[in-house]
Amino acid sequence: MKKELRVEALKQRDQMPLAEREEKSRQITAHILQSEAYQYAKRIFTFVSMGSEVETRGIMARAWKDGKIVAVPKTERGRVMYFLKIDSFADLTEGRFGVMEPLGGKEDAIVPEKGDLFLVPGALFDEKMNRMGYGGGYYDTYFEKYQGYGKIGLAFQSQVRTAPIPAEKTDIPLDDIVTENGWMGGRKHE
Repeated sequence: MKKELRVEALKQRDQMPLAEREEKSRQITAHILQSEAYQYAKRIFTFVSMGSEVETRGIMARAWKDGKIVAVPKTERGRVMYFLKIDSFADLTEGRFGVMEPLGGKEDAIVPEKGDLFLVPGALFDEKMNRMGYGGGYYDTYFEKYQGYGKIGLAFQSQVRTAPIPAEKTDIPLDDIVTENGWMGGRKHE
């Protein structure tokens, strides 16, 4: 059932017209940039968007302009993921799965702490803050290993279900989800 839900969610997201996706991404970016969570964070941990995901480049560009540290993930076999600081989009190269990843290795990894802004992608979310990723388990493995910071999903409202998505013991819920309609997690960020 989980696989079918993921496939359907990604198909629906991929079918969203580009102009609509761009506009909703701009709205999501505005919600993030206007939030206290962003304003007080010194470091932004984010994914480099690809395909039909919520666009994150605007958040990264603004963070650099505001003097914040930006870190993005790099993955290795065995569900190993770590974050490296980048200073511009030129610090990215195509990595595994066709995802843009930072140059450098594990020895340069930085770990999120309380007060950092940590943005998470996903295929499907629910109102209880559960997240269905892309099936690799990288983020859940990372969340299990490193804790103590807020995890914020970025999603289009159409990716958020009222019905619970199937969650396993290894699935770690998010603290908030931000859609074009705003913050959903119950914490006051704006």
